[in-house]
Amino acid sequence: MEVIYGINSISDLLRHDKKGWGKIIISSGRSGTSVKDIIKIAQMEKIPIEFCERKYLDKLAGTPDHQGIVAFHKPFVYSDLDILIKNRNRSFDFNLIIILDSVMDPQNLGSIIRTAHCMGANGVIIPEDRAAHITAAVNKVSAGSVGQMPVAKVVNLAQSINYLKEKGFWVFGADAHNGRSLKDMDFNCSVALVLGGEEKGIRSLVKKQCDFLINIPMSGSFDSMNVSVAAGIIMYEVFRQRCK
Repeated sequence: MEVIYGINSISDLLRHDKKGWGKIIISSGRSGTSVKDIIKIAQMEKIPIEFCERKYLDKLAGTPDHQGIVAFHKPFVYSDLDILIKNRNRSFDFNLIIILDSVMDPQNLGSIIRTAHCMGANGVIIPEDRAAHITAAVNKVSAGSVGQMPVAKVVNLAQSINYLKEKGFWVFGADAHNGRSLKDMDFNCSVALVLGGEEKGIRSLVKKQCDFLINIPMSGSFDSMNVSVAAGIIMYEVFRQRCK
C-alpha cells in the first residue's frame, strides 16, 4: 500500500476508483463538508476509517501538509504507450501526449498532470531515470488527477518518441531560446509535446527527435519560465485551437 494525503487527492480518487483502498485516517476533530463526503463514500464502499491525533498523520504523510486526512491505497500503476495513444479525448479529432524529459520536481510533475487532464491530453510520459515519479506529493499537487490521467514510465525517451512518430504524431519541443513562436504554430494534428527539466531543458539527444522547436513570446528580465507554467500555456494553445 502507498500513502496518499490531502482532501482533493483522496476525494477525487475515491470518486473514480472504488477498489484498492486500505484505510482512511482522519485527524481527530477534523470536520467540514468535504471530509463528511469522503466519510460517506468510504462507509458506502466499506473502506475502514480511523480517527487519530494529527501528529500521527504527520508521521504517516512525512509532512504536516496533509489537511488532516491520510489514506492507504494500492500502488500507482503505470500505463504503456499504446494505452496512452488509445486514450484520446473524444471531444477532439487529434491526440495530445505530454513528454517530460528529466523533470525532477514533484510539484511540477503533479501540476503538469493536472493541467494535462484539464486540457484533454491522452496522458503523460516520463523517463524511468533522472525524473520525478508518482508519489503522494505528486498526487496531492495533481488534486487526484493521477487517478484519471494515464502516465507511462519508459526506459528510453528517444525510442518512445520514434514510436509515436510511427503512429502519426508530430513532435513539438519547448525551447526558450530557439524555434518558432507558439502563436505561429498549427496544432491541428496528433501532438507529442516535449518539455525539458528545470535546469537544462530538453536534452540534446531528445531535442534531435523533435520535428519542431517552439518558444513562448514574453517580456521581462527572465529568459525562461517554470516548466509547469510553460506546459500550461502551450497546452492551452493546443486546446484553444481545437475548440474552434
